[in-house]
Amino acid sequence: MTSNRVALIGGGATLLWLAIWAWLTRDGGPVPELFFPSPADVLDRLIMFWSRPYIGSTLMGHIFSSLSIVLAGWILGGVIGVPLGIAMAWWTRLKWIVFPVFQLIRPVPPLAWIPLTLLWIGIGDAARIFVVFIAALVPWVMNSMHAVHSVDKLLIDAGRTLGASDRKILTRIVIRSAIPTLLAGARIALGNAWTTLVAAELLAATAGLGYVALNASRMLDTDVLVVAMLLIGLLGVMLSALMGLAARVFAPWVKNDRNGG
Repeated sequence: MTSNRVALIGGGATLLWLAIWAWLTRDGGPVPELFFPSPADVLDRLIMFWSRPYIGSTLMGHIFSSLSIVLAGWILGGVIGVPLGIAMAWWTRLKWIVFPVFQLIRPVPPLAWIPLTLLWIGIGDAARIFVVFIAALVPWVMNSMHAVHSVDKLLIDAGRTLGASDRKILTRIVIRSAIPTLLAGARIALGNAWTTLVAAELLAATAGLGYVALNASRMLDTDVLVVAMLLIGLLGVMLSALMGLAARVFAPWVKNDRNGG
């Protein structure tokens, strides 16, 4: 199936769901406006609050707040998680020391860190960045370890046969071969970071789309609540698509190999 046909089917399905939504929420329809607004009401509210303040900021300001926090935590997780994962996979003794502690922390949900984070840091951007960092760290580390372990041993043996040092083998063979798996880990980490941030904003935040959704629900403002939910979903899809684009740019041979096979 061609990409154009997939896009056409996806667009048609979207229009169909919008039509069903509009029919269900029409005046006198089966779904009261209090429980779920119509597409027209949601669009009107989106346009209204795009440039007008809502609980301290415009919707654009809340979007920027959420994106800046999630990117900061995600990047911090990568800066620490990728070297840590590669090092544990490459040096067994380091893995013996660090991995047991990591295994103990890994099953703890990122949101479970919120009470301690509020105690240590308080409510603010730093607290949200820390929670997002915890959410992103696990997939960064695990996929980095898997990336090193999945490198073809024949490549490593060939490098050693040619006299390459362990450092050159690590930097020129292992890390380069691990790029596709590292990018997959980056994509998973970004998804974890985004969903965790929105959930954290529902519990402890002063800005962001999760904060908008929480306040809208408290005021029974379903129009704004649905706007926030749609923006959260759309931004999540966009972030995932950007990571897919990055994978095609930085590891194009993976797609070519799959097409060739």
